[in-house]
Amino acid sequence: MARRPLNRLEKRREYEAAEALDPVEAEVGDLTLDELDDETPRTKRKASKAAKPRAKAVAKARPAKAAKPAARLQVVWNVVNDAFKVVETFAYPKKEEAEARVKELNEKGKGIYFLQRAKVEMPDDAPGLGAIIPRPEPAVTLERDEEEELAAIGEDDDEELEEDEEDSDDE
Repeated sequence: MARRPLNRLEKRREYEAAEALDPVEAEVGDLTLDELDDETPRTKRKASKAAKPRAKAVAKARPAKAAKPAARLQVVWNVVNDAFKVVETFAYPKKEEAEARVKELNEKGKGIYFLQRAKVEMPDDAPGLGAIIPRPEPAVTLERDEEEELAAIGEDDDEELEEDEEDSDDE
C-alpha cells in the first residue's frame, strides 16, 4: 500500500524544479506568441478540388415501409407422442375430446402420449378485430294483428279504470 508523502510542499518544489529543466520549454518559454508564429514555417496547401465549396448532398427520400402486422395467433391443443411429434390437433374449446384421445392412445400401450397447448397462426380468412359477426334476428316479432289486440286490451283496462272511478264517486 502506498504511503502518503510526509511533506507535500517539498514534493511540489521538486516537481516545479524538474519542469524548469525541460529543454524544449526552456527555448520556447522566453518567446512571445508573435515570435513563435514567425519562427515556425507554415506549409501552404495547394488549392484543390476539395477546397471549392461543395453542394450539400441531399438525402434521397425513402418511402416509409409499411409496418408488417404481427401474425395473429390462436391457441390449440396438440396430442403429442414421446418423440414430441404432433399426432392430432384440437381446437381450444375441445379440450375434453383431446384428453379422451390421449387416454385412448395411452391405453393401446404403443407409446406415451400427452396433451400440449400450442399457439398457431390463424388462417387469413378468419374474421378480424371489429369484424361483423352475423347474428340471428330475434325470434319474437309482433305482427300487426297482435299489436292491435294488445292495443284493444289496453283500451279494456282503461274502461275498467273508469268504471272503478265511477263506483268510488257514488259512494
